[in-house]
Amino acid sequence: MDAAQEAQSCQSICVQTIQHCLQMGGSHVEPSHMQLLQDCAEICETTATFLLRGSPQHNQVTAACATICELCAQSCDRFTGDAQMKACADECRRCAAACQQVAQMRPGGAGGPGHRSVP
Repeated sequence: MDAAQEAQSCQSICVQTIQHCLQMGGSHVEPSHMQLLQDCAEICETTATFLLRGSPQHNQVTAACATICELCAQSCDRFTGDAQMKACADECRRCAAACQQVAQMRPGGAGGPGHRSVP
């Protein structure tokens, strides 16, 4: 799976997890945790868009995405025994790894991971 697809998948699970947290209540709705989920969903959506359209600025966005996804994964890991939170943490880590790989590419390195040619 390329970085754009990982970002789209991560955005989706973060949105689903926000709903799960709202239903669970309690520590699941701590402001800092909810904000990380929202931040992660937003940066993943932006990252996917930058990658799909081949923006030359994708390196900066994917670097930020990798950082935020890792923070979100750590926040979700606090909820042991919760399958939704584990699934979100796992997906955030996959996205972080894919984005980190793309962020380390030289700018303008079209054709590498995360880049999709549009005919």
